[in-house]
Amino acid sequence: MNIFAGLGFVAVAGAAVYFFASPRPADEFAMPVSTAYAKLSTAKLVPSSRDGVYYALDTKVFGNGTDKVTWEASGSMAYHKCSMALAPAGGKADQTHVTVTCEGGGAGDGAAAGMVHNMIRARVLEMVDATLTDRAFDSTRVGATASRWPGDGVDGSLMHAQSEALKMSAEMGKMQRESAKHANDPLVGDEGKSSSY
Repeated sequence: MNIFAGLGFVAVAGAAVYFFASPRPADEFAMPVSTAYAKLSTAKLVPSSRDGVYYALDTKVFGNGTDKVTWEASGSMAYHKCSMALAPAGGKADQTHVTVTCEGGGAGDGAAAGMVHNMIRARVLEMVDATLTDRAFDSTRVGATASRWPGDGVDGSLMHAQSEALKMSAEMGKMQRESAKHANDPLVGDEGKSSSY
């Protein structure tokens, strides 16, 4: 009987902790906007094939001077840009809400563009969290950190990538059929010019 009473007490205590000691939202930080801006606008984004936020792409950090910071990366075949918009959280001057939006991609992303977008955004979210909580970027925490943040509406699922690949394949098939149809047209010469005058 004492075991059941003990289990009941543990369950009630666990529920109380869950409902009354809720953790902060992942996109809110206990600091004024000016402090968050200063930290994010001076973040060191070191290119590295393993531990770089944007992997080995060349990076730039810039801001508007008050409430928006942009981290940009580019290379010969890729370009990514993520911006952090900062605002007081819940109207409190000592709390900052961070909204992260990303754009860009690589030449070979194709149907997997959403997956690549989410992968890069997840690394940026880890760097934002690390920078604003005064710790080092940790590539092993990328997934855990990103899973706590709100999404940005980009579908990076495998199912979406497969759907896009099928659409691209159908479009390619249509273009090939049209090309073959024109190749057999007696009025079209070898160079695509009309042979009749």
